[in-house]
Amino acid sequence: MNNIYNQYMYSYPHKTAYEYTKRLDLSEYNLNLKKQRMGLYYHIPFCDSKCGYCNLFSVPSKNEDKIEQYIQAILRHSQQLKQTLDLSEIHFDSLIFGGGTPLILSIKQLDKLFELGVKNYGIRLKEDFIGIETSPNQTTAEKLAYLKQREVNRISIGVQSFVQKELNILERYHSALVAEKSLYFIKNEDFPILNIDLIYGIPGQTIKTLLYSAEKALQYEPQEIFVYPLYQQPNTRIYGKFHIDRKLQYKLYKEITSYLKTNGYHQISMRRFVKQKPDYKKSCGFENMIALGCGGRTYLDHLHYCEPYTANPNLCLKSLDSYIKKEDFLKDLSKYELSKDEMKRRYVIKNLLHYSGIDESEYEELFGTHLIKDYPIILEFCKKGWAVQEDNLIHLTQEGMGLSDYIGPMFMSSEVIEKMETYYHDRKCKTYLL
Repeated sequence: MNNIYNQYMYSYPHKTAYEYTKRLDLSEYNLNLKKQRMGLYYHIPFCDSKCGYCNLFSVPSKNEDKIEQYIQAILRHSQQLKQTLDLSEIHFDSLIFGGGTPLILSIKQLDKLFELGVKNYGIRLKEDFIGIETSPNQTTAEKLAYLKQREVNRISIGVQSFVQKELNILERYHSALVAEKSLYFIKNEDFPILNIDLIYGIPGQTIKTLLYSAEKALQYEPQEIFVYPLYQQPNTRIYGKFHIDRKLQYKLYKEITSYLKTNGYHQISMRRFVKQKPDYKKSCGFENMIALGCGGRTYLDHLHYCEPYTANPNLCLKSLDSYIKKEDFLKDLSKYELSKDEMKRRYVIKNLLHYSGIDESEYEELFGTHLIKDYPIILEFCKKGWAVQEDNLIHLTQEGMGLSDYIGPMFMSSEVIEKMETYYHDRKCKTYLL
């Protein structure tokens, strides 16, 4: 293994494999959405400053006029979808605010989006799952009190490290003290789920400093902790600035995994640790979601689509301005229509990298073929001790879980890999690793 940190498979296929379409006609795709559960996602691309490692669609701006124009564009976007799709028999059971930094919005602007979710999508504030992301600099007592009133279930805060030198290397422009103050405010409101994000593999980081950050995080009794390996990706400010010692990074991963498990956390995936392990094993891979805003992606059965992907800071701003001016939100998009083979791959990637693993009977029922015959490489994983086959279930071992960013990309199709490579070759990038 030359590099176990190959690619973070948070979704499949990646946006760089999508193809441009002048206009998307949703009636062409024979979508069967009736009586299905659906998530609603708002992408808020604005942030106080762009972090050095960030390759997401985000724009550093606190321009009130531009933010308000963006909110108005989301409202127009929603109205068009309501006229295009029959939402009457769709059950929306979650509302997620992602970014960027959603709490950069004013309470008045947040209120408009909550009301949109309730009135147009039937979101039930007391019953459905509602999550929002934040950063320390934007976390105020006033906004948290508002979110508590709106029955928010999950607050996720990107702390990344409680060591100031490490924050500086990440070009993360909040202080460790501000992070602690923000967490104090969050704990005061007692949200059902607090998630804290940490990063490992930062140059100069040691086992001692990483475990110091983990210990500080645990003082706030988070229900979830996400630990992310540091990547240097194209279009980020830290790209090529320093060398990441991958062997040390893997050692850090094992140390923090052990520490969190010792302190009562259950590992759900390579990155996610939870205090209360789910008491059911629900397969994943077919979740449907409608995304509003520039930067999110919509999943409707086998059809995935979004605004054309970019992480280049200048192009992000250009794309944002274009979205704000849009009248037809089905024009100038990028899409991927998953074949049966790609649906299989998505299912395998999402379930194998999750603690629940793959139910071979369910796979055969869904696709009409045998899992091992389709992917004999899984037997190689078993031989290497990366996976185990127990009864009718195949799941990763502890060692295999730590190799998720190496194992996951092995299930990508040659077509998706080629499209991703073409995307970056056209932009004169040296790598397609995301």
